[in-house]
Amino acid sequence: MQSAQQLNQNAGFTIVELITVMVIMGILSVGTVRFISDGANGFATTLGRAAMVSDAQQLITRLSREVREALPSSIRVSSTGDCLELIPIVGASVYLSAPVGSAATGMQTVPLDGAVVSANSRVAIAPTNNPYNLTTQSSISPPVTVGAADVNNEVTISFSAAHQFTQASAQNRFYLVESPISYCRQAGALWRYQNYGFLATQPNLASLPNSLPNRALVAESIDPLTAIFNFTGATLQRNATVELNLQLQNGDDELAVNHLVQLRNLP
Repeated sequence: MQSAQQLNQNAGFTIVELITVMVIMGILSVGTVRFISDGANGFATTLGRAAMVSDAQQLITRLSREVREALPSSIRVSSTGDCLELIPIVGASVYLSAPVGSAATGMQTVPLDGAVVSANSRVAIAPTNNPYNLTTQSSISPPVTVGAADVNNEVTISFSAAHQFTQASAQNRFYLVESPISYCRQAGALWRYQNYGFLATQPNLASLPNSLPNRALVAESIDPLTAIFNFTGATLQRNATVELNLQLQNGDDELAVNHLVQLRNLP
């Protein structure tokens, strides 16, 4: 039989054994926590980068669509490259008669299929000069109302005041346009502005709306030093282009996006 002293010696662990186990468990715990932490941080970083790429794609798609649908010769970019202005087109068709030689209060056209007419809608014909300078004789008319097609499938477009267009279109083309819109960067964010009217010179931030719904946030965390917009006019060999340069930031991650949009040149 074992003595009482021998039983007491076999009943547990020694201090050295306990300390050894605790040290080993601590090392394993630190390694496990570090492994899990690194995995979680990597997953969060991947999600952040994916979100940044998605935001950039949506922004480029929206900007490209509005630039492509802009009235020819209406693109204006500020000298700093921070602001882009354009006149959006909502419809187009062919006119049968238009007041070019003298002023009139309306014109006859072929129906505009699918065009959404609002209280701000105007007609633009041959906008080769500065289309923002609105007068009684300019390339853009006063606000219009569009009637229904008659038995001859002709539509009467009435002006809110007598108007004369500066020149005719070579193909009798006309555009139905809305009020200008602008994209401007301010303090590392990109904003979209609307419903501020036609201004002969490109507006600065002080003259643009400063609240919703006419001022809306489009993107954040944009590098404040890189010029966003660059406009190159048309030549005989190529169309006019707008270059979009975006440097997006998310913590330590950066995403550089460069996109070129070609514009229609038909007046």
